[in-house]
Amino acid sequence: MGGGPFDETGSDLMFAEAGEAYLVRPLSAKGEKLLCGFDAVREAGDADLAAAREAEARAVGRMAGDVPVDAAASKLAGAFDDATWDDIHRKCLGCAVCTYLCPTCHCFDIGDEATRAGGERVRNWDSCMFPLFTLHASGHNPRPSRKERFRQRIMHKFNYFVENNGRVACVGCGRCVENCPANLDVRKVLETFAAL
Repeated sequence: MGGGPFDETGSDLMFAEAGEAYLVRPLSAKGEKLLCGFDAVREAGDADLAAAREAEARAVGRMAGDVPVDAAASKLAGAFDDATWDDIHRKCLGCAVCTYLCPTCHCFDIGDEATRAGGERVRNWDSCMFPLFTLHASGHNPRPSRKERFRQRIMHKFNYFVENNGRVACVGCGRCVENCPANLDVRKVLETFAAL
C-alpha cells in the first residue's frame, strides 16, 4: 500500500516490539523531548535488540507480496456498475468488523440524547456497512443491500479517496483480512478488479 509497519515517515517515535516491552527510538527533536519525560525509559540491551529483530522478522513474514493497488484503482473508476459486484460481495456478512478495526475508517452518525438540563447532540461511531447508515428520513436508502454497501467501502478506499487525496485509504495492516469471519480478503477483491 506504499507504506509498511516500519515506515518512519512523519513520525516522532518508532516503537518496536521486544517481548514484554517496547524499544522506542526517537526520530525527531519532538520525540526526544517526549522520551525525556518518562522514568521507565532505559537503555536497550542485547536481549531487547534480539527480541525486536525477531518480532520484525515475524511481521515481515506475515506481509503479502505487492497488491495491485494502482491497477485496481484505475479499473474501479469505471466499474461502478460492473457485474463483478454481483458476485464479489456475496461472502460479506455485513458485520462491519472490517470497518471497526480499520485505522482509516471514520464513519459516524449524529444523535440527540436527553440530559437533565435538556439535550445534547453527540457523534456516534457507525459503519457504512450497516443498512441504517445511509437511510434517509424519507425512507429511501441509496445503499439498500450488502452489494451497494460493500461496493461503497471498496470504492471509497481505493477510488474516491485516491481521486480526492492522491493515495489509497488503506495502510495495509491486514486487520480486515485477519478478522473477517467470512475470510473475505480485500487483496483478492483488488486483484479481481485489476484483472478486468
